[in-house]
Amino acid sequence: MFKKKFNFKLPRKIIFLVFGSNHRYSALGNFGKSRIYNNILLICLGGRIKSLVGRIFYLFKIGKFISIDANPFFKDEKYSINIWFNGTWKILSKFKEFKNNLVNIYNPIVKENQKIFQIYPIIYKKKFIHDTPKIIFMGKIWYTHDENIVSSEFLNSNKEKILKNFSLIDENNFWLNEKNNEKNEVLFKKYRMIKTYLREQIILKIKENFKNNFYIYGEDRKNIGINFKQPIYQSDLISKIYQGNICIDTGPIPGSMSLHPRSIKILESNGLLVQAKQIDSNFIWGGLKNKIISNDIENLLKTIELLLVDPNKFNDYLNMIYEKFENSDQKIYETLKVSLKL
Repeated sequence: MFKKKFNFKLPRKIIFLVFGSNHRYSALGNFGKSRIYNNILLICLGGRIKSLVGRIFYLFKIGKFISIDANPFFKDEKYSINIWFNGTWKILSKFKEFKNNLVNIYNPIVKENQKIFQIYPIIYKKKFIHDTPKIIFMGKIWYTHDENIVSSEFLNSNKEKILKNFSLIDENNFWLNEKNNEKNEVLFKKYRMIKTYLREQIILKIKENFKNNFYIYGEDRKNIGINFKQPIYQSDLISKIYQGNICIDTGPIPGSMSLHPRSIKILESNGLLVQAKQIDSNFIWGGLKNKIISNDIENLLKTIELLLVDPNKFNDYLNMIYEKFENSDQKIYETLKVSLKL
């Protein structure tokens, strides 16, 4: 009698994902869970206690290391990288000289080298669609407006222009007169204000057209006339709200990126992502771009209307998303291998 041979291979490389703040579990999604990627074992050590273990392992260089938002910061460029959520502007000045800094969001106007660590969604859940799907948006709409940086007159005069071309503010021509005259910090503040203003206007237009079928979770600090639902912070509750519904994403405020914490959460929660065009939309979405990505308000409203009235389209698009990310493990493996020079 022959013994059955098992083709199980132990991982040859170990990477420790270390971060001190528990709230980063939500931002990392399924990537924030211990998992084997090809021949790499990623071990997550998140939270105050586990991150202390990660710091000890780092002292003895047991494997390689990824830090989130410098909590802790790893200086050894041979053994570690530091990922900064929300872009290069978050990198503290005392750490800027290190070459092992990477970001998860690209900002098109910042005059700095930006090395991207791309996180992909890992979708576990089986497909689920509500008989009558809702339109969902979760996120920050209000912003602190500073007339000295961006005037109300400028925002109002450009409203129609940016609603007809969402990606306009990611184009070099929009900032041509600003880049040579302003420091990065001022440019970033301008970008963030205009991006938040665009998000606000998109949400207002959707609400105007779909009224009671649009559910907005957030804080109404500007009294813009929208009936907000209380913001949700528990990851499992957020997943239940997204699941089987049409989920709106206008992109991250600090930059332009298709796959960022909010969009990844939607995808991993079995929500149907409907997204404003981002700087990498062509690369990330390919043929799906013309179905779930919009670069103007009219197209976005038509996409939402189609998904509300045609469950077959909803089903087809969701299947296409699953197919798009069925090899996320391999993509993350490639990201880890390149970023940590394995």
